[in-house]
Amino acid sequence: MKRRLPRSAAALLACAALALPATLVRAQPAPKLRPAERPADRPAKPPAPAAPVIGCPSLANYRMLMQGGPAAAAATLADPKADHLGCASLPRARIGAVVDKVSLGGHSYDCAAVKDTTVCHWVETGTLPGAGEEGWR
Repeated sequence: MKRRLPRSAAALLACAALALPATLVRAQPAPKLRPAERPADRPAKPPAPAAPVIGCPSLANYRMLMQGGPAAAAATLADPKADHLGCASLPRARIGAVVDKVSLGGHSYDCAAVKDTTVCHWVETGTLPGAGEEGWR
């Protein structure tokens, strides 16, 4: 004599049988990527070079140059016929530690050591990394 399953149990087994292939599909490993598609194979973008810093040996000249803002000062320094007031656009690698500070007219300024010179150059406070951490000192 054969035992018959109740209809509810038979329906449950049928549903489980239908669901079984779906679980097997989910358990398959992810497809392998071609070498060009692997994230580790993509070259990392090099960090952008740090922007140069405008500095002047004279604080008065620095304040005159920066009256129109950093963009105007950079344009003045790029013009070979303009009076640069002794100011220069310095790469951050040449800038060392802050050697002097002053507050004047509600603004604070730092004078940073510059490689290969004995004269510090004035810049607005906050322009330089802390204590020349990216500089030569």
